[in-house]
Amino acid sequence: MLDAALFESIAEDSPGAIVLVGQDGRIRFWNRTAEAMFGHAREATIGQRLHELLLPQEEPGTRHGGTHASVTSGDATTFDTVARCADGSLLYVSVAARPLKVSDGAAAGEVYSLADVTLLRTRRDAQLLEARFRDLLDSMPDAVIVVNEIGRVAFVNRQAEAMFGYGAQELVGMPLETMMPQRFRPGHGLHRERYMTQPHTRPMGQGLELYGQRKSGEEFPVEISLSPLRTDVGMFGLSAIRDISERRRVEKALEEKNVELERANRAKDRFLATMSHELRTPLNAIIGFTGILLMRLPGPLTTDQEKQLGMVQSSGKHLLSLINDLLDLAKIDSGGMQMNLVPVDCQALAEEVVTSLKPAAGVKRLDLRLQVAKGPVTAWADRRALQQILINLANNAIKFTQQGHVEVFVRAETRPEGEGRVVLGVTDSGVGMTPEEMAQLFQAFTQVGHASQRASIEGTGLGLHLCRKFAELHGTSIEVHSTPGVGSRFWLALKTAPALEVRP
Repeated sequence: MLDAALFESIAEDSPGAIVLVGQDGRIRFWNRTAEAMFGHAREATIGQRLHELLLPQEEPGTRHGGTHASVTSGDATTFDTVARCADGSLLYVSVAARPLKVSDGAAAGEVYSLADVTLLRTRRDAQLLEARFRDLLDSMPDAVIVVNEIGRVAFVNRQAEAMFGYGAQELVGMPLETMMPQRFRPGHGLHRERYMTQPHTRPMGQGLELYGQRKSGEEFPVEISLSPLRTDVGMFGLSAIRDISERRRVEKALEEKNVELERANRAKDRFLATMSHELRTPLNAIIGFTGILLMRLPGPLTTDQEKQLGMVQSSGKHLLSLINDLLDLAKIDSGGMQMNLVPVDCQALAEEVVTSLKPAAGVKRLDLRLQVAKGPVTAWADRRALQQILINLANNAIKFTQQGHVEVFVRAETRPEGEGRVVLGVTDSGVGMTPEEMAQLFQAFTQVGHASQRASIEGTGLGLHLCRKFAELHGTSIEVHSTPGVGSRFWLALKTAPALEVRP
């Protein structure tokens, strides 16, 4: 009979991993070297099948089919394979198996001697890669790491050595996961193995957010591209790694600056809204009392007094208009402006605008016209905002037209797809604009035109900017066509609404 105690005593002190498998294919003995090599405690292995524990069929490079049958038939055999350890890592293993018999020659099982040849094989791969690819990969600007099918480093270029702080000899044979923070290591092995079973090129910047870890323990963000590297000794995975620490630092600084700017912008909006309300109250009083004086209700005025009071009233109205524009702009930018969309009679609205601007056009002897469609033309709009758009467009046309006409128009249209819309706008015979000047339209506090023209025309440059904002709140935009020396045309289109009932 086999002296089991003697066998275990000898096998326990063996420098190699020794495993005894019974005739039923299940593990009977597992020495301390096997425990250290594969991470499986002896108690957990007894009774398990060796190939199910260490040599599952799906591992790359596994070649053990029929081994048990060969050994039990009396044949010793050797083979190389890939074994999975208790922590999920993979090893290249050289296996020698032979039958174990008792004194009468009867089979008692099989003895397996397993040697870890991972470092030996990886160094062999490293020599091949070094000879073939060193000059090419050292010339690349990014760090390059090449790993074999079980995730061990087989080659690094000089940029990778500098990036991670290791020497090439330190890195060769090291698990790739060693160069990433601990929190990423458990799941990365499965990602890597999945990639090696179906290798493909993955460009830089795609995939998971990844971090590297230097030898010092310092973490840093990276971008990685992956490429398969096929050779006559097997498949390798090539990673090009880029340290994006500086880019992340700049992005974070920009993000913090944007937060500061947004905070300052909100403070500005609150200031404008508060101050505008505070300023409008005394201005309304000034304008109101000036009007009373000009009506001569308190008594007669001299010519000079009337002229001076007229200047006060005109300046007050201009300042009030500016404050109203600033208040509306602050509300829009802060999201506090709400559009009250209702059916609006656009013909009546256009008539009101033309009537209010007749005096200004008359001073310059301009022909202020109104062109409206026959029948009711009704649009979905906020009446106050739409009126302000038309007033600003017509007022601008009057300012920039020295002779000729300004025309406010309203018409109903049917688009090719059958959808109805209302088009409103203003045409003038003014100075017109170049394409370069039109590119500056609708910017806040910007007036378009030559310096000599801007100096003689009153305004802040807020009108068109506010018009564009109001149009956007209606879900549309203001279009413009202009020819220098001929004139300009501004218009917007709105959705139609059911015609308003006309009461008798």
